[in-house]
Amino acid sequence: MLGIELKHSKWMDLAALFIILACYRFLFFAILKFKERASPLFQSLYTKRTIQQLEKRPSFRKMPSFPSQRHQPLYSLSSQEGLDSPLN
Repeated sequence: MLGIELKHSKWMDLAALFIILACYRFLFFAILKFKERASPLFQSLYTKRTIQQLEKRPSFRKMPSFPSQRHQPLYSLSSQEGLDSPLN
């Protein structure tokens, strides 16, 4: 039927199935072990690259290039008006 010769036994088919199953299991185990060993390397490379990109941003520089007009020191309203605050 369909031109397929069936001269081998069912035990050969079963053995081939078990060999394929064992190969897939070994491949899965090898991939997991590779990922386990390579993961710290990739994380360190990603961290270094991210830090380099953040250092290029102006908001993350250590010394601002000009004083900020946006962020001024906070004072209480009573001290701004020249009044004494009951809390101070």
